[in-house]
Amino acid sequence: MQIGLFSNGQRTSPVAKPSYDEDLFEIVLADELGVREAWISEHGTLLGMQAPDQLPCADLFICKAAALTKQIRMGPGIRPLPFFHPLQVATDCAVCDHLTGGRYMAGFGLGFGDGNGQRGELPGDRRVMMTEAIDLILTAWTAPGRFDWDGEIWQGKDWHIIPQPLTKPHMEVAIACSRTEGTLQLAAEKGFYPLMSWTPIPERLAEMVEIYLGAEGPAARPPTRGAIRISRFVYVADSPAQAKRDLAAFEIGMPARQGRLDMFIPDGGTRDDLTMELMIDLGMFFCGDPDSVYDQVKALYDQVGGFGVFLLTCGKDWGSHDQRERSMRLFMEEVAPRLAQLPAAAADAA
Repeated sequence: MQIGLFSNGQRTSPVAKPSYDEDLFEIVLADELGVREAWISEHGTLLGMQAPDQLPCADLFICKAAALTKQIRMGPGIRPLPFFHPLQVATDCAVCDHLTGGRYMAGFGLGFGDGNGQRGELPGDRRVMMTEAIDLILTAWTAPGRFDWDGEIWQGKDWHIIPQPLTKPHMEVAIACSRTEGTLQLAAEKGFYPLMSWTPIPERLAEMVEIYLGAEGPAARPPTRGAIRISRFVYVADSPAQAKRDLAAFEIGMPARQGRLDMFIPDGGTRDDLTMELMIDLGMFFCGDPDSVYDQVKALYDQVGGFGVFLLTCGKDWGSHDQRERSMRLFMEEVAPRLAQLPAAAADAA
């Protein structure tokens, strides 16, 4: 198992720069500690979820982070394809591939909302738009010359992009998989990494993994457990009790207010009951000393049958700056080396 980050930026600053600086600090620290990759959330297409410090364009952040890091690979998690012209996305990705020296990964997804009120009425069904956009982007990256396109959503002649990707035939691609079987099957079909959110329960994750593995992929890259990315919030302290004390003063905030955690509300309760302590007690937040955190990650690994990359959910003001730094250092120094011994498939480990 390898380690990455899911920088799901949702902080609480009334202006953007301090939040961006904190996100950047975590990426630079992760690079120093040997974290393999980072996926940077991109928020900005749903009016009801906006905050002053949200990050609406991950690519700009990634290019700045690339100048301050040495080895970590980065990608948007994700670019919502229905809201952008595919040739612009293809061009942006290719430029980032060059500017990062080949450390850029593309991240695609459906996004939230229908665009009305912010981007205007979309010209078609979002899922149809995403699927066609992916095919168009892949063509723009790999076509030997100019090409014509006559799709359901987009049409044009003599299309091309400048520059072509630095990475040949193109950079790695991941796609957000959280709700439908179709997206998991699309990830397998295209040879993309499936990015799985930090909110599904283990049983749901296991179902998603089986759908992905059961789909047909390209001969050169069939779906494997090693391609699967699964995320969880992790906080490492000296003891489970200390972890609870450290986090007790912090609210979950936006993820709870959005309704993404409603499945965990106690019977007869409200979203106000979605506290740090509750999420730790339910086993959804992996918090404690290094041994207990390892046990929690290993239990998730066993429950889903194994996977390739464990993503640490960050980008949130859950813990102070110093506490979050210490937690990441403890994880990478005392937990990650043990997880590295786990092969992608739990059956292989057994």
